[in-house]
Amino acid sequence: MLCQLYRVSILDTSNITLCLTIGQRPQLLRQTLESLFKQAQFEHIIAINDFGDEETNAVFKALCPHGQLICLEQRLGHHAAVDYMYSHVKTEYIFHCEDDWHFNSLPNFENTFELLSKQPQASCVSLRHCNDFYFKEEEKQYIQYETILGTHVVRLDVLHKQWHGYTFNPHIANIQLWQSFNKNFAQFKKERHISRKLRAKNKYMLYLADGNCHHIGATQSVSNPPKERFFSKENLNTMLRQVFKYS
Repeated sequence: MLCQLYRVSILDTSNITLCLTIGQRPQLLRQTLESLFKQAQFEHIIAINDFGDEETNAVFKALCPHGQLICLEQRLGHHAAVDYMYSHVKTEYIFHCEDDWHFNSLPNFENTFELLSKQPQASCVSLRHCNDFYFKEEEKQYIQYETILGTHVVRLDVLHKQWHGYTFNPHIANIQLWQSFNKNFAQFKKERHISRKLRAKNKYMLYLADGNCHHIGATQSVSNPPKERFFSKENLNTMLRQVFKYS
């Protein structure tokens, strides 16, 4: 059992719950969990599969037998599913994660908690590598690098008026952040609307300068599946057949 095999970390996870949104991407979930559990074992784990597919459920149960799996009879929608999952959290902090990330490291959680407590304007600490983002040359000069409580962090909020206030990418946050929205992320249509609300309160995300994970599921999105290109090989072959048929 994977959660029991990787005993390589001394990270204290007693006050943080790993919260996973999963579904329809069992192989990506496997990659995510395998890379994550090489870095730490988690005492508290909750996953919600809003799609209900058994393949994904089987991967979660096999790799994390002590985790709590939520799989309801009807779909809630992403934000409502997050609300439902968070309502089961008993710890002070949440490690939010999706099912399409590769982790090469994890931060010291206690240091991250202290960072959040001493920086009240910080909404959360993102674990995504900053080099996962594309920056125009003229933007790079505005990226802010700081050292807070001995931790090297990056701020990207100056680059965009809406983004970098919140994300559902892997991050660590105090559960009070969600509670400050009346435990209701579902009141917002998009992630950027949550971010916009927090930015209006002068809140921002902190990125760890070293970064901990990379996105591996860009081409397998379940919320925004890639659209077929009009000039794909298949479409071109279809058009050519039609041309020759009527010529």
